[in-house]
Amino acid sequence: MVSRSPAAVDANGHGKRKLRRGPLTRQQILDASLRLFSDRGFARTSVRDIAQAAGITDAAIYYHFDSKRDLFEALVEERGFNTALENLERAEVTESGFSPREAVVGLATSALEFIYQNKDVMKVLMLEALSEDPVAAEEYRILVDRWQRGLAGILRQYADRGLLRTEAVDELAAQISLTVIGAFADYMMTPAETRPEHTPPQDLHRHVEIAMQHVVQGIT
Repeated sequence: MVSRSPAAVDANGHGKRKLRRGPLTRQQILDASLRLFSDRGFARTSVRDIAQAAGITDAAIYYHFDSKRDLFEALVEERGFNTALENLERAEVTESGFSPREAVVGLATSALEFIYQNKDVMKVLMLEALSEDPVAAEEYRILVDRWQRGLAGILRQYADRGLLRTEAVDELAAQISLTVIGAFADYMMTPAETRPEHTPPQDLHRHVEIAMQHVVQGIT
């Protein structure tokens, strides 16, 4: 007997692949996992749950991802978190660039817009980290620490030029990130019939903008 694995034979005797391994299948896995992580939580969602929701086999998931954590990291990567952080880390302040006040307000509101566009992923990260899931907590901490270091790097360039009346740039970076996260979390925990799909509502955007203006008043 000749083995047809990994193909199966349909009623007409034709070989049919059991596993769909293209980019469409990978996207199906990511979409299904995000829905389940959001509904059930990361720890309470199994690889089998994801496979059933995506309409594929467990083996198809392991073809694309080594583990459930690898899948979770791919969700973060797919949404551009790492690219955004890399751009922040490489940013340089130029003589003709933004003033410190403009930079702080712009960095905070841009971050809010990015987070809001990816609110489904942020919801999973924040809720699972709060429930002390070790994977989500570590991923959340890695992202926030990178964000704060990137902010501090930009602020330090202003401080070195004497444009900020503070040298506590690490603390200032933490204050910026925590203000944005806090405003976002408060908005998401406030009952609402509908929420804008991609752009934060004007009142939320304005809240962060005014908060950052108050922060920079004493140091510029």
